[in-house]
Parts: sequence; structure tokens; C-alpha cells
Amino acid sequence: MAFEPGGIIGEYTIEAALGHGGLGTVYRVQHRISQRQEAMKVLLPERTGTAESAERFRREIQMLASLNHPNIARLHTAFYFEEQLIMMMELVEGEDLRALSRRTSIAIPLLLDYSSQALRALEYAHARGVVHRDIKPANMMVSPAGQMKVLDFGLAQNGTSTELTLAGSVVGSPIYMSPEQVRGEKATSQSDLYSFGVTLYELIAGDSPIQGKNAYELMMGHLNHVPKPLRVVRPEIPAHVSDAVARALEKEPVRRFASAAEFLDALNARVHAADDLTATLPPVNSSHRPGSDDQNKTPTGAVPQPLEPLVKHLASFIGPIAKITVLRLARKTSDIDQLYQAAAKEIDDPAERQKFLRTRPR
Repeated sequence: MAFEPGGIIGEYTIEAALGHGGLGTVYRVQHRISQRQEAMKVLLPERTGTAESAERFRREIQMLASLNHPNIARLHTAFYFEEQLIMMMELVEGEDLRALSRRTSIAIPLLLDYSSQALRALEYAHARGVVHRDIKPANMMVSPAGQMKVLDFGLAQNGTSTELTLAGSVVGSPIYMSPEQVRGEKATSQSDLYSFGVTLYELIAGDSPIQGKNAYELMMGHLNHVPKPLRVVRPEIPAHVSDAVARALEKEPVRRFASAAEFLDALNARVHAADDLTATLPPVNSSHRPGSDDQNKTPTGAVPQPLEPLVKHLASFIGPIAKITVLRLARKTSDIDQLYQAAAKEIDDPAERQKFLRTRPR
């Protein structure tokens, strides 16, 4: 059936679509008896179609259901409806940090308050072996009362489990992806702290510390580019804030903070000191991303590790030209999902094209 406003899904009535992403679509729904409004995430069938991916999501749902923190959006329940996996989650009203930062200026004390709430959520999750793996402004919602909620822990993975480590699995947004994720290594709590460092840098400076016109250049930037210190970009920013963000952005995980709590302590170290905390941050510039000219220099023809599974998978459909094709498409797309969709269009036969997407490495 089509999921549309007015539709009935079990005990819920669909009110409106809230957004669509790589995993599926999120709707605002209302429970028919309690009248409580919730967020319903309908996962794409191709994401859970294999026994391996179904097992992954089953375990991720169990993990998410165990998280109970005021700064993490709760999972209420999950079930199958007409062979599609449905997740019923806490409906978080408000505005995500991405939209908020583009709409208005944010005073530093307020941004540090939001950061404190987000880092407390990460500290709670990390202490339970849960790594988010896709921290970014769009996954952090601020309520009208100023409460921060970290969203989409459904993309997370239990950091202590090896059963869910799938060959070729890539999770994360290229702008915020840690260097170790680019290299195809296992994401850890330090990976989340790097992504949060990118987020905080962007919110303060008005631009991302890593520049690139496409997913390929962004991933290479995470490996090779050392961002300018925040204090150079925004001289009015307190030194301790600039230093804390710089440490979070270290290329090697062992050089970053040992925990979210340590990151939080560094941000709050001089809140009451003489540094000027009254500065207002500029709206984030979504179109201009200046950067050094040499940050994206890479060996000609190099394939970033996260793209290697795609090259191998596409080659089974179109042959050796797959490598050149993927490198060409990577320079025209901004994330992994877009890249797979673009690669599918290189396959002439419609049935084979659908098979390519259906059997995508997870």
C-alpha cells in the first residue's frame, strides 16, 4: 500500500510526511486510541530485504530500544506491516541545528549549551558501547524550550559487536565522516567526537572545516586537509573553544578526546573566565565553502576505500569500466546513496539495474 496522509498503519493514522532519507521515509502519525503523536520511520524494503540486513536492523532496534536519555529520541516500538519494517519513535518538535544555524545567528553560550546536551547524550550511548556513526547538524533537534535531542541512532552500531560488521558497509555523511571511516576502519566513539567537532566548527565558523565539491573530494579532505584553527577564522572565539574543536578534529583517533565527557569538560573549562562569550555566530553558509587549494590532492585514479565495494559490485554488471565510472560519478554526487543511484543508471537493462540496487553491499 502507499503510505500517505489519512492511511491507517496498525493502530496509527498517518498525518504527514516529515522527511525522506537513505533508509526510508519518516511520517508524523497519531495513535488511534491514546491520540499521542509519534514519528513513524518506514524503512526501504531493499534495506532490510536480505537475511543479513534484516538481522542487522533487528539488533539495531534492540540496541536503540535500550537507550533512555533525555537528549536521545526514544524508540517506542517496532513491527512489520505488509512485509515492511516500521519503527515508532518519539516525535521531536522543533528545528534541527542545520536549519537553525542557517536561519539565525547563535550566541556562543547558547551553542555551548546545545553542545553540552549533545555530548552528554553521546557519553551515555558510548558508555553502553553504542556508536552513532552519523553525527551531523541535521541529526540534532532543538525543541522550542531549548532541549537538544540526538536523532537517528537507528544508524548506529553496537561498538562491542562484531556480528554486524558487514563487508563494504559505509555509514556516515561525507562532510562529517571521520578519517578512519573514510579508510574503511571500524567506527568508534572517537569517530563520533570527530564528526561532532566538524559540526561545531561549521556552526561557529559558518563553513565546514573540510571543503570539497563532491563526496570524493570531501573524503580525501578528511584524510589530508588540516583545517585552519577556529581562532584564525573567527578571532573573537574563546581560545579554549578553538583548542577543543582542534583536538576533536585530529586525524588519528588516539589524539582526540578519550570521551565525550572530556570533550565537554574542555568546552566548559573557561565558561566563567575572562574570554568573551558574548559573540554571536554567523548563519552557516550553505553555498560557499572556501578552502586551501591543495587539500584535495590525491593520486590520479585513487579509489577511496568506501567506494571500493561499489566499484566491485558495479564491475559485476558493466565490467572493468566500473572504476572509471565510479570515480566520474563520485565527483558529481554528494553522498553514498546518490552515488549508488547514479551508478545504477549506467546499467542499460532495467531488470539488472534493479538487481544492482537490491543486492547493494551492506
